[in-house]
Formats: sequence, C-alpha cells, structure tokens
Amino acid sequence: MRRLLWGVLALFLILFAVNNRESVVLSLEPLGFVGPMPLFVLLFIGVFIGLISAAGVTGWLRLQGFARRRKAERRADHLEEQVTALSEDAHQHRANKAHAAATDAVSIGDK
Repeated sequence: MRRLLWGVLALFLILFAVNNRESVVLSLEPLGFVGPMPLFVLLFIGVFIGLISAAGVTGWLRLQGFARRRKAERRADHLEEQVTALSEDAHQHRANKAHAAATDAVSIGDK
C-alpha cells in the first residue's frame, strides 16, 4: 500500500513537471540573482522550503514538550519523596504516641 502511494505521488510529480516546463524569471533583487528557470523547479523549491520550515518548527515544539515533560517528572519524583517522608514521620509519630500511652498504662498499673 505504501509503495502504491509513493508511486501515485511520483506519477503526479512527473506529470506536474512535464506540464509546467514554461520558463519564468526568478528575481531575488537584494541578493543580485536574476535568472530564468522552469516553473516546476520554482514550485518544488517553494514546497521544499515549506517542508523544511515546518520540520524546524515541529522539532522546536517537540523539544519544548520534552523539556516540560522532564521537568514535570522531576517535580513528581520530588513530591513522591516528600510524601514518603511525611508518611514515615506520621507513622513514627503514631508509634511513639502508642509507645508512650502503653508506657503510661504500665507505669499507672505498677503503682
């Protein structure tokens, strides 16, 4: 299926190039470039520049997403450590309280 799609795209591009062979003048005045070229070359260059630009923007946004995800993971790890520490402190506090109550009960019973 993939080969069929590439084949159809290649056929379309070949037909497009054959039907758009007329020369047009490309003028990039600030750069000092003026020259004739086939219309399909100019259009292909435009598409190529668009694809490169889109890939650059997409790559930049993807890198930002990776950075945000990594920051969130580090924060979640830190918060999990804090929760564990608080849980252990609460457990230790209850154990000390129970031990103190048991010690008081034994000392009251001894009197």
